Amino acid sequence: MKQKLLNYFLLGMLLIGVAQAQERQVNGRVVSVTDGKPIGGVSVAVVGTSRATQTDGDGNYSIAAASGSTLVFSYIGYASQRVNVGTRTTVDVELVEDRAVLDEIVVVAYGVQSKLLSTQSVSTVREENFKNMPIQTPQQALQGQSAGVNMVNSSGVLGAEAQITVRGGSSLDAGGRPLYVIDGVPLNAAGGNYMQAQGASSNLNPLLNINANDIESITVLKDASAVAIYGSRGSNGVILIKTKSGKAGKTKVNIDYFNGFSRPTANIDDMMTAEEWVTFRTDYLKANNTTVPNFPTTSFDWLDAAVRTGHTNNLAVNVQGGDERTRFYLGGNYAKESSYTIGNQIDRLTGKMSLDHDISDKVKVGVNYNLSRVDMDRISTENSTNAPLTGAHLMLPYITPYDEEGNFVNTGFIGNFLAIDATGVNKNYSNRQIGNAYAEWEILEGLKAKTDWGIDYYGIDEKYRSANIMYPGGYAYRTHFTDNKWVNTSTLSYDKRINNRHKIGALAGYSFETAKLTQISLAGTGFASDDLPNVGSASTPSTTDEVIYEWALESMFARLNYSFDDKYLFEGSFRRDGSSRFGQNKKYGNFYAFSGGWIISKENFFNEDNRYVRNLKLTASYGTAGNDGIGYYNYIGRFAADNDYMGLAGLAPSRVPNPDLSWEETAQFDIGLFARLFDRIDFQFNFYNKNTSQLLLDVPYPYTTGFASASKNVGKMRNRGFEFSINSENIKRDNFSWNTSFNIGFNKNKILSLPENPDEFGRNFVSGSSQQRAIEGYSRNSFYLIEYKGINSETGEAEWFDKDGEVTSSPVAADRKIVGKGDPNFQGGITNTIRYKNFDLSAFFNFIYGNDIYLNGLEFTDNFASGSYNKSTKLLDYWTQPGDQSYAPALNSATRGTFAQASTKNLFNGSYLRLKTVQVGYSFPTEWLERTKLFTSARVYFLAQNIWTIKAKGFRGDPEISGNGANNLIVGQTFFALPQPKAFTFGVNFGF
Repeated sequence: MKQKLLNYFLLGMLLIGVAQAQERQVNGRVVSVTDGKPIGGVSVAVVGTSRATQTDGDGNYSIAAASGSTLVFSYIGYASQRVNVGTRTTVDVELVEDRAVLDEIVVVAYGVQSKLLSTQSVSTVREENFKNMPIQTPQQALQGQSAGVNMVNSSGVLGAEAQITVRGGSSLDAGGRPLYVIDGVPLNAAGGNYMQAQGASSNLNPLLNINANDIESITVLKDASAVAIYGSRGSNGVILIKTKSGKAGKTKVNIDYFNGFSRPTANIDDMMTAEEWVTFRTDYLKANNTTVPNFPTTSFDWLDAAVRTGHTNNLAVNVQGGDERTRFYLGGNYAKESSYTIGNQIDRLTGKMSLDHDISDKVKVGVNYNLSRVDMDRISTENSTNAPLTGAHLMLPYITPYDEEGNFVNTGFIGNFLAIDATGVNKNYSNRQIGNAYAEWEILEGLKAKTDWGIDYYGIDEKYRSANIMYPGGYAYRTHFTDNKWVNTSTLSYDKRINNRHKIGALAGYSFETAKLTQISLAGTGFASDDLPNVGSASTPSTTDEVIYEWALESMFARLNYSFDDKYLFEGSFRRDGSSRFGQNKKYGNFYAFSGGWIISKENFFNEDNRYVRNLKLTASYGTAGNDGIGYYNYIGRFAADNDYMGLAGLAPSRVPNPDLSWEETAQFDIGLFARLFDRIDFQFNFYNKNTSQLLLDVPYPYTTGFASASKNVGKMRNRGFEFSINSENIKRDNFSWNTSFNIGFNKNKILSLPENPDEFGRNFVSGSSQQRAIEGYSRNSFYLIEYKGINSETGEAEWFDKDGEVTSSPVAADRKIVGKGDPNFQGGITNTIRYKNFDLSAFFNFIYGNDIYLNGLEFTDNFASGSYNKSTKLLDYWTQPGDQSYAPALNSATRGTFAQASTKNLFNGSYLRLKTVQVGYSFPTEWLERTKLFTSARVYFLAQNIWTIKAKGFRGDPEISGNGANNLIVGQTFFALPQPKAFTFGVNFGF
């Protein structure tokens, strides 16, 4: 036995000796295949062992490796390479750039960063995600594409502003919109108070003048590390829009044209015909022992008259090119779109120019300039009975728009929208110039100075004229707005890599911006003829008004980035803002953020040969941002003019001074995890907690003071949630590929404290509407309603629950309680893209879950007692005998007058899943195009939008609606807001 052990020992020693004899020192050099330059910091590891090293600054390395071993070379931005050593002692390697990694450069505040090395939480939507899509404005490209970003179209009216929240709403009474920044220029007011209503209570879309064809990428800054450097305007998130610029190389021309048509996705409600209404009304009056009048025998289908087939035409042309010294981009777009409802049309003409020039190797200059002209035919806002679809639902169906001779008639308080459209004028013209010019000087290697001058010149001209048939004597108004901004930003940046292990990036800057808003309004009545369209022809001026607002913002900011071994990351930022919007005691505010990251996959203990997980990164951040979205002079004690004092002109106090008025502040904590799995799946997870304090609110004052309210910093609110996204290359072959992108964002909003204003239960609250409140301990968009039970099948009475949960047929206002919320539990989207040879197919679904929608219009269309409006066909299902399971009460029920009152009867589950877009395209083969000696690319495509929807059972109309735009306190309410269009588009794209 001892002899055997000795033999085994000698054999083992012999094998070890042989292995040691075969192991040798392997040397080599690593360079880039692109330019042949050495690459320092490349990880070199022996597969199957823990042995590893890195290349030095000249790309050289040395490592012990046995004969037949395999070396793996890896470096961020380059594709990993495996090399079998064999019997060699020298192994030189050329690394190829990994485009999938290098292309993941994300736009951040005042620069760009590698996505892998960034500690910020940002979401980017690139041109390919919305190319060839007939989107009206850039926000549409965000819907369902970015985790944590909830975008809801407020109305199907052309030009209406969408509601966008980033990680939940961070304000109640101050601005709730994200800050939009185009090529470094923060836009005026982000759709401020001069953006007049267009569709329900929503404002005009602040990006209406931006051509989506000229956009290269849209980046949403979400966490504190990303938004803090925008200081006082970052709490609601920041959306950076980068437009296209020139590229060196052969001049390229691209032409894109599409044409399409649209119809509404759903009827808001099915309304009674004239015959149904007369029969119903007759039975109702008889049941209540009321005389039945002689109703007209005429009829008219007002809904059919309000809806038409919408059309869209869009032509976009761009040219780009240049050489290594000078690069240019020129773009132009003409778009004409008519809505499916009469009277609503947009004509838009835009131009874009970009020029970049290298004066020398050290000095660069450039300019970006966007110019647009929008001519819009508008319709009355949807909460007006003059709006086409509102009037179409409420107009009595026996009323006709014409008399016997075919002339328009005045139909009373529910306007004859056909006459309004044919005889009146409701126009909105806007001209906008957004641009910037910059100069950059590389003082030393890595040290750069840059100055940037930007403008946003916005002019809006509104013209309205009502003919005599609608307004006796006629009525007209004209309003002209100009909002002119200029901004200067000067920065000094430094980027340096030291010993291939330390990487430092620093930025310091100063910014000053100011804008002046001028508003002039004229109105008048009494026109000698309808042929006189201008307000100056009015015999009786009714309004003459001029208002001028001016504001300024001074800012100083800094950011420091540091990484060690490209695996330990740190970033800190600071900004100090001084705003003219706040009181002299609190004009300046300080905002900051700290973040860190750990690229775990770069650690030695993480197997370099790991084929399951790559680029594994953990990040965390904490910081603050603010909100200055209030009026211009709310801190000043003001006097109002135009007061009559004993027959003389007088002034009266109108606002309480508050020298301590200052920013809302949102502190946010974020933790994130990113990984590339199986070399084909990009995975990202983020958890966040946002706490907003010092809420800007108009606090009610006792009437004995002579003031209704004053602006103060009071109240706290929290948003907490998590985001999850996946981008997967499911199949990737030469002639076939299938990619999937999925994202979902969860958020819970909670009011932590409010100023003293207790409800029936002692909870402080702020009202958004009569149906919705922000209540301490609950969501800022809580529905506060009486709970509806249904129709008693034995008595035919409508029944509700009182505050104690008991059944009642006569509830009172004190029986209201929290019954839902306008904010969703989660929202997201999923896109599948399939390519087979020259064919491509993509399908995009978006979804939202856990939100409620209140249909205010049902308080009218379900009104049993009123004979002034048309009624929903659902009222035909009324109770007649015991045992009936009916929708409506008995015709003579004591509850017939309260059936349509504000209650949960009109509140619906707003969750939905929608097939938002389906696109099919064909790209002509390169060999075919080469024969033409003209085209470099050619593609035809077909796109269908909003073609299929799964919604909650019983929902009436389109669930993708929120009729109050960017209003923070009213979410998920609608008064006949137009449904989204179901559109079909055909297009062609040519490259030269």
